Amino acid sequence: MVIFAHRGYSAKFPENTLKAFKKGFEYGADGLELDLRMTADGKIVVIHDEDLQRLFGVQLKVAELTLNELKKYNRDGESIPTFEEVLSIIPKEKLLNAEFKEHRVAENAIELIRKYSLVENSVISSFHHDLIADLIKKYPQMKFGFLVGEELKDDPIKLVESLLEHKPYSMHLPHQLIDYPDYFNIICNLIKKHNVKIFIWTLDDLQKYEKVKNSIDGVITNDVDSFVKYLRAKN
Repeated sequence: MVIFAHRGYSAKFPENTLKAFKKGFEYGADGLELDLRMTADGKIVVIHDEDLQRLFGVQLKVAELTLNELKKYNRDGESIPTFEEVLSIIPKEKLLNAEFKEHRVAENAIELIRKYSLVENSVISSFHHDLIADLIKKYPQMKFGFLVGEELKDDPIKLVESLLEHKPYSMHLPHQLIDYPDYFNIICNLIKKHNVKIFIWTLDDLQKYEKVKNSIDGVITNDVDSFVKYLRAKN
């Protein structure tokens, strides 16, 4: 079972910061999950939101700021890191799940993953399903996953079937789907028939994990320490 630290060890440390990522590894995560956006001057940075309102209380958009301007903001002494800064601290044996929040980060981010020789250890995911479908065709040697969430409410089985036609490496399902076991089991069985990995986001509930552990390949969690201790104790 793979444990990805969601935005680093974000339950205890500022999300998507070098400290959170380092602590994720320190507490035993197998890999990192992080979010990528682009600054006004074309730099790839690690931040979830499109603006700074939630994290810093200012109505400024990442896309309208240069890297130097963005670096002026910090939480507990931790600034928003560049993707390259994060790549430089990932041990060779660890994994990366990079979520592309915008289409325009794709080419530069993939170039950086190649630069740091992390192609084999990286999974690229996105809610932009058209982007992932295109990247699967363009970079067949790389691993791509479809992130799904709210769109599952309409026709979850039809949606998953359509995405599987693109032959992704993984499907990233929301933890809320576990609350609908009939749908969850049908979807997992469908995905497994295509030999596609199943990762659950963002799973912090160990009781929920127990219900689905035999159907999934990994969890993306905020609570790294609890999951690592629990899974190691079980093993």
